[in-house]
Order: sequence, then structure tokens, then C-alpha cells
Amino acid sequence: MPFQLRRFLVLFFSLVFLAACVSTDDSDESSNQEPERIQQNDSEGGPHAVPELDFGKADNFIGTNAREFILIGEFSAEIPSEYHDAEDEDAKEEILFDAVSDQLTNIGHSIERHISSVVSEHNRDLTDEQQEFFTYFRSDSTTRTDAEVDGDSVNYEFEMEFVGSVYLMSIIAPDDAVRRTFEVPIYSSRWGGSVEDHMEIEIQGSPSRDAFPSYDKLFENGFLDIAIHFGGDYNTERLDIETVEWTVGALLEDNWHHDSVTSFEELRIDSGPFTRQLIVEGEPLEVRISLFHAEMKDDEVDDERVGHEGLREAVEYSLEHADIFVYSGHAGTNAGFILDYGPRYEIPADDFASMDMSDDYQIYVMDGCNTYRTYVQDLMDNPSRNFANTDIMTTVHTTPFSAGYHVIWQLMYWFTFTDQAGNHFPLSWQTMIRGLNQDFPDVHYGVHGVDDAPKLNPHGGEGLMCRPCSSDADCGGGGNYCLGFEGGAGCSVGCTTDTACGSGFRCARIFDIEDQFYIPKQCVPVSNSCAP
Repeated sequence: MPFQLRRFLVLFFSLVFLAACVSTDDSDESSNQEPERIQQNDSEGGPHAVPELDFGKADNFIGTNAREFILIGEFSAEIPSEYHDAEDEDAKEEILFDAVSDQLTNIGHSIERHISSVVSEHNRDLTDEQQEFFTYFRSDSTTRTDAEVDGDSVNYEFEMEFVGSVYLMSIIAPDDAVRRTFEVPIYSSRWGGSVEDHMEIEIQGSPSRDAFPSYDKLFENGFLDIAIHFGGDYNTERLDIETVEWTVGALLEDNWHHDSVTSFEELRIDSGPFTRQLIVEGEPLEVRISLFHAEMKDDEVDDERVGHEGLREAVEYSLEHADIFVYSGHAGTNAGFILDYGPRYEIPADDFASMDMSDDYQIYVMDGCNTYRTYVQDLMDNPSRNFANTDIMTTVHTTPFSAGYHVIWQLMYWFTFTDQAGNHFPLSWQTMIRGLNQDFPDVHYGVHGVDDAPKLNPHGGEGLMCRPCSSDADCGGGGNYCLGFEGGAGCSVGCTTDTACGSGFRCARIFDIEDQFYIPKQCVPVSNSCAP
């Protein structure tokens, strides 16, 4: 069965990497500024005052302008006569699949047609800026659950996932009921035709919530490898090369170290990474960033371009070994990695399933147009990948070129964020993208895989909650704090959900400082006291 897109947490942000398709947006460079490093884990940090908290209000706001929805329905199909003559279960299953596949396709298209028409009606006569509602459907988003054979018919339940505006249910299923349903006309074919039936469909919002990247798994080998592969560009300006050149300059200006590269012109396929050191839970950790682009040369081959085979080998190596893999280039429905346009060379997404990949936790950033529609299923088809060891960032809409430089920098900055003492400060997915969601609100980036991601600070968990403390340094890694509760100070732990905190605790926003929006919510006792 295809992977369940309910795992996709639509934590959308709108700054983009190298824009990868038809947009020609000329917006100014992002106004987001790098925040000042906070004073954390020093002798003067804490105990911090605890504000009055309203525990009667659920605090699940994720600050986004889009959401994933799940549609649920039931249908029946006639069983072909050869089903009862089949000798084994595999043959019967194949016959059932053939019997329902066309009907299920028609149902999926009918649902999409109905929802799109409702949205179009509400957006009628509005400019693009005024339109409040939108939807985006994947081509393979309808899945079947277990079948039940009943005489000469088979009954199926199905689910369908798509992305839409946060308040889309208010116009699709406007009745304010616990179970939100609406009726859909079912057409005779995927292209329309006559209405053959009507079907009740239930709509649910995705239950996914914010989470932290699994920093503990990213760092467990003592280093963090980030590989950024820039796709080729067909535009005369060669914005891919321009962006790589800027990235090299930005790394050097920010004092990332490299043994041999002092300018873009010196970057080669075998140059190795730019490096910097972090402190993670008291231990040093090396961060390594490697860059690859279509015009890369090889000193060992008379300084000639490495060619398509060399570019593919670099991608395959990064897919297997990098902790964070970034593809930044042209994309679209059913596209793979388009590594060059002179001549065009593409690694088909279908190839991902058979590539050698690690079983270790990895993050993939698929930057380009409409990557929500592709890439994820192809990666999940690889036997080494599952959502317990994979998080994937994708886009819903087209991505403009204009913010490519800034967003690549932001990505590197947030994943390697530290306090002023150099200690790594873990940011949740939502926090990272909340800091990036102001310039291009129509792009809608999201993260797949967060249901299996940690909801407690990976640098310190339940064992630290309410531990007596006199400063933040007593509370483990970055992101935890010493708070002045009633009856004495105790440690709080960074969190994203109440459930993660456990019985007697809530996940609450303690620090409401605009310039320090990245400080995570904290697990705190509901009683505001750590006394037993």
C-alpha cells in the first residue's frame, strides 16, 4: 500500500531555495534577519520567571497557512466471475485489484473535481492576493484499505490525502459536527461524463503535530554531513552557478573552514567539505557542508568537467552517506534530479528505489516546483527508507528564483544554530520554518515524517523535568531552562506537544520574546510546582 500521507506535517514556509520552474517573481530579498545568539547555559542563565499560564486553552497553533486533509469513503464493485475460479490468494487479490482500480480512479477524480469547484466558487471574482482558499492534490493520493468480499461484490474503504487552506473544511463540509461529511457526485469516467452515483465522504484534518528533527540520530556518529546538489539551469543567466558562487562566498565570509577552497573558482568535485565545529551535550561535533553543481571540474582529469557520470556518482554517494541531502533545482510532476541542461541529464525518480541507501536517519530537502507531488513515494520505495528514519521537506506550489541564496543560508544556519558559547540549540521543524515564512506565502513547504520524530528536546528528555537547578547549565543541553516555580527552581524541557511531557505536565510557551521566537515551548508542571 502506498505510504500514508497523514504523516505529512504541513509546516509550511515560504522562503525558497534555488527556484526551479516557471516563476519570475522579482520580490526583494527576504527581510528575515539572523537572530542574536541567546545567552544559554552560563552562570547567569536562570532561574527564569514563569508567567501565568492558561491551561484551559489548547496550545496547538502551528502558525501556518496550509494543512493536509484526509478524505475517507466506502464503495463496492462487482467481482468478475473468474475470481471464484482462481486457485490461490495472490491471484484472487490481483483480480480484485483490477476490478476496483478503474472505479477508484474515477472516484478520486470525482472528489477532486467537486472540491475544486467549491473552491473556485468561493474564489470567484477575487484577485490572486485576495483568494482565501486553495487545494493541491497528488496524482497517487488515493489508497485502499482491506477488502471484504460479500457474495458477488467486494466492499472497500479508501483514503485520499491532499493539501489545502487551513479553514477549507468550513466550505467543503460547513456543518459544525464532530464527523464532517459532504456528498460528491461520482462520474462515469475520470474525464467526467454522466453522474452515475453519489457518495458520502468524511473529511478530517491531519493529526500531525510539530516535532524536532532527530538531532540525536543526526549527531550520533560525531559529525553532521550536509550535501547540497544544485540542479542545472536552462536560463541564460545560469542562476544555478550564481547561487553556488554566492554560497561559497557566504560560507567563507562566515568563517567556515576549507583546506583548499578560497573562492568559487577553486571548488572541485573532490575538494571536500567546508567545516565548522559545534558543541553537542558537552562534546565537540564537526559539521561538514559539501557543494555540487553542473559545471564541476576534476583536477585529476586535466581540469575538465566531471561529466554526467561523475555528477550521478556524487548524488548516489550523498544519498547513501549524507545526514542531510539537499536537491535544489528544476522539478515538477514526475521529475527526478535534473543535474544538467547542457545537454540535459536527469536521474529519474524511479531510480531511487534501487539505489544503495543507509538505514540511518536522514533528512532530505527536495527543493523545486511541486515536489509534494513526487519524490516522497519514490524514496519510500527504497527498502532502506521508512518514516522512522526519514524526514522529507517538499514544496506544494512553484518556487521563485529570487530567494535562493537567502534560503540556502537559512537552512544551514538553523540546523547548526548555537548559543553564544557554541552549544547546539535544537529547533523544532515548526520553529525553523516559522522564521522563514514571510516572503513567499504561496510556495508552501512542508515536512513529511514528523509523526515518528521526537516531541521532546533530543538533548534532554523526561529525566530532567523538575530536576532542582540554579541555572540553565544544570538542565542539560540547549533548549532546556531553569525556571522559578513555586517552592523552588526546577528544570523544564523543550517540547512540542502536551502528550510528550507526560502526566501532570503541559507543553507551554514560557518565553514570549519576539527576537527569540526560536526558543521551544517547555514542559512545565500544571501545578506550577515541582513539589511531590
